[in-house]
Amino acid sequence: MENEKSILPTKLFTWINYLQSAKFRKIIHYLFYGFIPIILLATVLLSSSTEIFAQIGEWAWQILILVLFIKPSIKILGFKELMWLLSYRRELGILCAYFAFAHLAGNIFSLKIYKIENYLPFNNFLFPAAIAAIIFIILYLTSNNASMRFLKKNWKRLQSLSYLLLPLISMHQILLKQEAEDLLGLFFLNIAFLILKILEYKKFTLSSLFRPREIKQ
Repeated sequence: MENEKSILPTKLFTWINYLQSAKFRKIIHYLFYGFIPIILLATVLLSSSTEIFAQIGEWAWQILILVLFIKPSIKILGFKELMWLLSYRRELGILCAYFAFAHLAGNIFSLKIYKIENYLPFNNFLFPAAIAAIIFIILYLTSNNASMRFLKKNWKRLQSLSYLLLPLISMHQILLKQEAEDLLGLFFLNIAFLILKILEYKKFTLSSLFRPREIKQ
């Protein structure tokens, strides 16, 4: 039993080291920048199923939540061992954009919503989706080292537009589904993200709750 216990952490650390390696990052690059975009493009060109594009949109939504929540969660929980995951946020963000573009393009072609008038009413579920799509395009085009060097300090400010995607896509889902249960869940999700970002800004960590306070004499 003792041998099994000692082997388990060793295997875990081996896997963590592999996930941080240049070899694994190269695999991620091939998947995220090559294989998956080709599959999504083929799906958009060959399929007219709105159910498939709805599922692609759901995957984009889940990846977006992961990208937005991972940084404040790790910092607040104080898991320094997981900080390396933050180095994959750019790749995950680009992957999210690919799924979002496929969701948008697939629905435009299958539902034939080509006219700008379809997106203009503010109470229309397409309006927040169109704004989100513009933000995705801006973030996608600037998610590279050249943009970082050119924009300098403004690059981080520009990337902060990603925070708007959460309420925009939440609004898109609420107007589309019009269900009270979804409204409540998405409301709490946005509030949770806002609280996490405030705590991150204040540099709050859970470990700070257990630190002994200095007694003023």
